[in-house]
Amino acid sequence: MRYFLIACDIFVREVSYIIATSTSTINVKFLEKGLHERPDFLRNILQQEIERASQSEYDYDAILLAYALCGNSTKGLIAKDLPIVIPKAHDCITLFLGSRLKYHEEFNNHPGTYYYTPSAVERGSAVGSETNENLERKYREYVTKYGEENAQYLMEIEEGWLKHYNYAASVDFELFRFLNYHDKVKEIARKKSLQYREIEGNLNLLKKLLNGDWNHDEFLVLQPGQKVEVTNDDSIIAGVDILE
Repeated sequence: MRYFLIACDIFVREVSYIIATSTSTINVKFLEKGLHERPDFLRNILQQEIERASQSEYDYDAILLAYALCGNSTKGLIAKDLPIVIPKAHDCITLFLGSRLKYHEEFNNHPGTYYYTPSAVERGSAVGSETNENLERKYREYVTKYGEENAQYLMEIEEGWLKHYNYAASVDFELFRFLNYHDKVKEIARKKSLQYREIEGNLNLLKKLLNGDWNHDEFLVLQPGQKVEVTNDDSIIAGVDILE
């Protein structure tokens, strides 16, 4: 099979590992994590990338999204020429934990947890992990893309998030321990006065997405002529026909 994957760049290492071991041909477009702060803008970017892939010279079988609902960023996305496959999840942490069940267990047992993943820590896109140099570079990038006022707002929002958290949880993947990201998360926890935790990560859901194992309970396969709608139940998202 031949797929086009659109993924948040917090999945760079995880997705790259799975692609390297997949029997399918997968081309990928990574989008920066900061786009999550502007859901409407991210939705437009996703739709543009979907349409660009649909018109590509490559004969793709489907377009895959390594995104979840993500603050309604995927709500309203439209499939025109190719099926679009989206995990049924509220946010990307579900894809790092392997299932909605595991996500709900963590959410219920340890509310107020901020999750840190290997790629997010490595790339300086995890809140609290940035060096002063990275923060300044991020601010300049935001100014260039969104203007100074919006840049200041985004920086304040990102830093302000941690005031509402009690735990810093480092998602553990044995194959990425060589990055020493747990030590970095421990330092973030110390600086931000958060309790440090390590929780077991699981890439099974992400592997299913990239390998075409799309069961109805875990994935929405949006057919051409449909758009994404929020269900407000356990399924989270569904495909509805676009009325002419």
